[in-house]
Amino acid sequence: MYKIKFSIFILAALWLAACKPDRDDEFTLGDAPGAPTFTVEPVAGDPNKLVITDQTPGSFQRLWDLPGGNPKISAKQQDTIYYSKKGEYTITLYTSMENGSGTASASKKVTVEQDGVPDCTPQTALLTGDCESPGKSWKFSRAAGAVKVGPTFDDFSWYSSPVDGLQEVQYNTRFWFKFDGQVYENRCNGVAVNPWNGYSVEPYDPGLGDFIYQEGTGIGGADQIIIPDNQFIGVRDADNVLTIVKLSATELVVRARICNASGVPNAEGWFELHFEKA
Repeated sequence: MYKIKFSIFILAALWLAACKPDRDDEFTLGDAPGAPTFTVEPVAGDPNKLVITDQTPGSFQRLWDLPGGNPKISAKQQDTIYYSKKGEYTITLYTSMENGSGTASASKKVTVEQDGVPDCTPQTALLTGDCESPGKSWKFSRAAGAVKVGPTFDDFSWYSSPVDGLQEVQYNTRFWFKFDGQVYENRCNGVAVNPWNGYSVEPYDPGLGDFIYQEGTGIGGADQIIIPDNQFIGVRDADNVLTIVKLSATELVVRARICNASGVPNAEGWFELHFEKA
């Protein structure tokens, strides 16, 4: 469900960033290295966590593609991946070597035998209403700055919505989280604003989804909420991985990358979205 929006161009961008700007036209890739090697080991006592370890001799750059896992990508030599749902998953490691040669990859399939059992932490209690049924709903704030847009994670200089500056259907939408089963629902009354069609109001019914609350995996060690790729919180062109800026009993503020209509994050652009308890 949480498929990675991944492109080999991410790794290429890492290589190019290491080159001096005045020498980009001289940069060429050599022959691709041999296939990387890695191990996957379960964490004792927690079948939903797997430790991945790159054992490729001399690997210089690496990128893990981890669809369905959390995190969904990693550049670490060793990392622990959490799978909330049982099923079969594919882990792929991409590497480039110290001499700057091309990219090679290797994949392994792993099976998770059971759904994960999340803990009711203080943070998930705030998000879901004390981890009790029927859950907790959030709605857009009507204050100024309910939607902010900017080029980077900390810069929202492009746009800030005025008081009551969103469309009424956006204020009427409820974003609902239920701890039992980790259920997420976009209660949008069958319509949503389409940012790729002139911000028109169009039919929309994503149905029920699920969510993961992950502590400490965001920028600067912030917590994150991850929902399915076909769902959204707040605006449709926001990524499904949301970094929490503030979470209290009455207020939720998140940041997310701006995405195109295919769900792929843009090279530049972030949202900050402000919600309040419904």
